[in-house]
Amino acid sequence: MYKSEEKTLIEELHALRYEIRIWTEEYFTGPIKTSSRRPYLTRAKKLFGNLSENYSTYLKDHDDRPLLMQSYIWSQLQTKIFSNWQKGCGYVWAGKLGDRKLRPINDTLRKAVKNEEEAEQYHQWRSLTVNLLVPQVDGKWRPTFDASPVLKRISRLCSRMRRKLRPWSTHSLRAGNEQLQTIVSAAVALDLKMKRQLADYRFVTFTGGKKDQFWGYGFYESEMEDVYDDDDDDEYHAVGGYGSTASAKGRKVELALAPALERCGNANGHVFEQSFMLVKADVSCKRLEKMKKPVRPTKKGGGMRGGVEALGKAWNRHA
Repeated sequence: MYKSEEKTLIEELHALRYEIRIWTEEYFTGPIKTSSRRPYLTRAKKLFGNLSENYSTYLKDHDDRPLLMQSYIWSQLQTKIFSNWQKGCGYVWAGKLGDRKLRPINDTLRKAVKNEEEAEQYHQWRSLTVNLLVPQVDGKWRPTFDASPVLKRISRLCSRMRRKLRPWSTHSLRAGNEQLQTIVSAAVALDLKMKRQLADYRFVTFTGGKKDQFWGYGFYESEMEDVYDDDDDDEYHAVGGYGSTASAKGRKVELALAPALERCGNANGHVFEQSFMLVKADVSCKRLEKMKKPVRPTKKGGGMRGGVEALGKAWNRHA
């Protein structure tokens, strides 16, 4: 893969990240619709519990709720599209050939790899197989199989995501379905482009203390970018804040928004024991605080003095 092609792949990944951010900000910023104010808490934990320890606070926050939605969408894209480790996941671009034909032989060959030479042979086979199945003619992909199941699967993935996220939307997700379809279609196209290469391009996620806990681990500048590093909030940075360089060593990731992208091997399909970080993961180290309910002031001492004391305490509490 030439450097210019790799650059294009990285640009397409950044474009995908951008579209996901814009979509989540448009449909999940602000107060939740009246009809959805009491979504099922058990559903929330099932959907977001592995993404953030503080998911319930994110869901109630009008400004930062889109961050949790970005994290959820990326987790679904990784599981359903980019990863083919689980049955029924990945190979979306291959239509019905995925689970029926490609998965069994690919899993067998991948698990048989024991050294660098075998790794090179496996990735050459993988790349050649994908290119034969979906050749590029006059700059366009021409699948050698029925591609209609691909569109159906994309539509099904979008419908499921809309249905699961609807309780926390601030606008009708039906209006944003076309944008979501574009996002998922772009992810499938990106996965196909990655699988066509001799090098092994893959997304990298980090975990905390448990297998499926994608928060609570240390922040590493070589592999991650804190989305709040460019934040203009002086108070946020003043206290050695989550986004300050001085405290980078002690920072903890509270929410992973988008995974990192790395390449194993080179463009010619060699040296697979080496990996290169191409795009850092987007994370947030900001700890959201739960919104405190307003406290009704109580009389103490009576008269003007008691009222001034109550006012002073209220001011200090919100300072």
